[in-house]
Amino acid sequence: MHREKGSALIIVVLVVFVLTMVGIASVMFMTMEDRLSGNDKLTKASLYAAEIGLRAGESQVGTLCATGSPAITALFTGTTTYQPPGTGYLAYSLGTAYQNVSVPAPSGSNVQATYSVYVRNNMDDTAGSSATTDEDSKINIVTVATVTDFTGRGITKVLEEQMLAGGAGGGQNLEKGQNVQGTGAAGIGG
Repeated sequence: MHREKGSALIIVVLVVFVLTMVGIASVMFMTMEDRLSGNDKLTKASLYAAEIGLRAGESQVGTLCATGSPAITALFTGTTTYQPPGTGYLAYSLGTAYQNVSVPAPSGSNVQATYSVYVRNNMDDTAGSSATTDEDSKINIVTVATVTDFTGRGITKVLEEQMLAGGAGGGQNLEKGQNVQGTGAAGIGG
């Protein structure tokens, strides 16, 4: 009988140990879920910032090409450049006003978002595959958005869109299955 009392203590210690392990695993799982949720919020915020940059770029390119000054080819100059991922020509800054533009954060948000807008000639241009000479009035707008939170975690999102920038019907978004006048606003440029 004396041996049975000792086994009860061992069983209780083992049960407490197992419950402690379950509690620790639950805390680790909840921490991982919080991180995943935070990454999802950063990803969405970077997509929204990149979209804002695309719409600003569409508007500016449409305005510049509607007034006839400068010519589309003149947009492919400058010292600030960016090489988008994948294939294609080097992209040139749309101007200093379109570099590291802050995007207002939603109320109660702890993120900082910026975007930069670049333009580049499309690879299908008939000008002998020249990166800096436009022949078909199509221009690619590239926007790079960076979002960081208070912990220093950050995500960069790159979006590229092609638009018909000059002549009749200028300012049209050329994405397949999309509104030909742009996804953000109707009648930009032209």
